[in-house]
Amino acid sequence: MEHLKTFSKYALGSLLSLIIGFTSAMVLTRIFPTEEMGKYSMYTMVGGLIASFVYLGLDQSYVRFYFDESEEARVSLLKRCILLPIVLTLVVALGLFLFSGVFSDYVIGEESLYLVPLFLLYFFSLTVNRFMLLKIRMAQKPMAYSMMGIINKLTYFVMAIVLYYAIFGAKSWALIIAVTAGEMVMLASAFLVERKSFFGKQETAATSMDQLMKYGLPFLFSTAITILFESTDKIMLKSLSNYNEIGLYTGAQTIVNLIAQVQTVFSTFWLPVALEHYSQDPEEKGFYIRVNKIVSYAMLVVFILVLCTKDIIIYFLGADYRDASFIFPFLAFMPIMYTVSETTVLGINFKKKSGYHVWISIACVIVNMIGNYFLITWFGATGAAISTGLAYIVFFALRTILANRVYPVRYANGRFAIACIPVAVLAGIACFYSVHWWYLLTAALVLVLVSFLYRDVLSQSKQVLLEVKDKIKGKTSHEKK
Repeated sequence: MEHLKTFSKYALGSLLSLIIGFTSAMVLTRIFPTEEMGKYSMYTMVGGLIASFVYLGLDQSYVRFYFDESEEARVSLLKRCILLPIVLTLVVALGLFLFSGVFSDYVIGEESLYLVPLFLLYFFSLTVNRFMLLKIRMAQKPMAYSMMGIINKLTYFVMAIVLYYAIFGAKSWALIIAVTAGEMVMLASAFLVERKSFFGKQETAATSMDQLMKYGLPFLFSTAITILFESTDKIMLKSLSNYNEIGLYTGAQTIVNLIAQVQTVFSTFWLPVALEHYSQDPEEKGFYIRVNKIVSYAMLVVFILVLCTKDIIIYFLGADYRDASFIFPFLAFMPIMYTVSETTVLGINFKKKSGYHVWISIACVIVNMIGNYFLITWFGATGAAISTGLAYIVFFALRTILANRVYPVRYANGRFAIACIPVAVLAGIACFYSVHWWYLLTAALVLVLVSFLYRDVLSQSKQVLLEVKDKIKGKTSHEKK
């Protein structure tokens, strides 16, 4: 029940964040053309890509060794992990100032003296926020964690509207300044929330810098390659297409964020719970199997429902983004496969085999680059989405296989693979056809098949709901007495 309460708090905050994000997308895609949205998307993509190198994998080290430290030593652990990334941001700043013209021309298609200083504010805030949010997350403060995301999105939305009407009009500068302000305000808010821990009783962390680097350094490559993997579509769209296609692709990603919010909630809640469970009883694996089945079925159902409503959902975006309804179906495999893989990848983290993440990411980058090269040429942004979706299927498979080599768990992987085949066929149809009666009939048949494969999950869900209902009734009766 305690885990359920924590999850519900994360879910509530994520729901509010989703509403704000989706509302902002509805408004902003109506006033900013696809080309300007494409420039903004390049700005945020480049920021995330560079930041992945700057972390040096120490963000992952902080998570892994968090429970190995006493409560009083965890601030010391954070400071130890964040020092080198901050130093590296200064090095990046010097490099960008030396090549400011080339950098701005690549990102927004024009030379500008103002882009680099603005980008450095965004980049610094992005880097520090990564560690601050991990601190809040690992301390299992769901309301505070959720509030950070809400503050970020709300600031971005309000600033974008103000800048649109007051200064820039429908130019990407309004979006770029707004997203930078969102990160800066969130950083200030995170420090405000955590200020007591920084000035309270502290001990020196027992985990040495050598241990942190040894565990985290492989993540430098894997995380950077993963970000490259996630950014390959936009990079190659820019090379093989134009900002308009990137803008459409960004519109499609807005739709995918419906499912990605579920991924974010689950991942945020799941990792600390899984690590804590493993530290208490490493041999009890039934817990992971049950969660894997529930998550697999839930994500597949959400995916099918989103595919069925794609032509309705797309009307929430501006008229210039209507073609995004043929882009996001396969792109939605990204959060599906990532979320389910979070339940099967645990062995790699438990056994500290972080080097495996490097090979997984390299393989996925290669698959995605090859797929993008051919499919973008044939289908444009839709081809990029199909390539990304297929690459994430490979991502799930490799994470699961390698994790089971070091920490065997009898997941229902065969069942999941069978369920994914008709779902992938439905997604492929959705990439080229609008929703008609025969499409909905196909989706209904796929849903029935998936539900049949996971009929045991449905049965267990009923038992869980009855148990929750009985506990609520018992609590109510006790309060009346």
